[in-house]
Amino acid sequence: MLNKNTEIESDLNILTNLPCAKRSIWLLLLGALLVLSGVYVIFNPITALLASAMFIGLVFILLGAGYLLVFRESNSYMMLALGILDLVIGVLFLANIGITAVSMPIVFALWTLFNGITEIVMGIEMKQSHDKNWPILFWGGIGGLIFSFLIFAYPIIGTVMITALIGIYLIVYGILEIVRYLRGC
Repeated sequence: MLNKNTEIESDLNILTNLPCAKRSIWLLLLGALLVLSGVYVIFNPITALLASAMFIGLVFILLGAGYLLVFRESNSYMMLALGILDLVIGVLFLANIGITAVSMPIVFALWTLFNGITEIVMGIEMKQSHDKNWPILFWGGIGGLIFSFLIFAYPIIGTVMITALIGIYLIVYGILEIVRYLRGC
């Protein structure tokens, strides 16, 4: 029987010795497309927000369909209710893409507010149990609260932030794909 350290070393060796993929021109093209898409999103935030709103509507429809399929197998009326609710929300989102796009910052602010409160409570609980990492959660939660209040006060900040994050992610991911191509991996 192997000891724990040997098992961990074995797992790390497997991860570090993975074969590298062949150099493919598709990685370079994909990377360039991602970078260009990211730049486009940053300079065209309204278009990006509308596309995101349409995507979210489609996701809700798929979620609703999935919950209805689960209901067929489980006869759980909770799944039926979730399925119908998600289908209705998805159709409403797609039928009113402009309203969906406008409401996204508020939804994001509510999510950030909830996460901020949760992190503060968890940070306090960690402090009471003498966990030395409590300040990370506590102050992260305070930051989340401040950020959510800023979005509530200035929803356009949320819109700009959402699209900027999408754009930045696309650019970074594109650069990583280009680097992968250049390294031959």
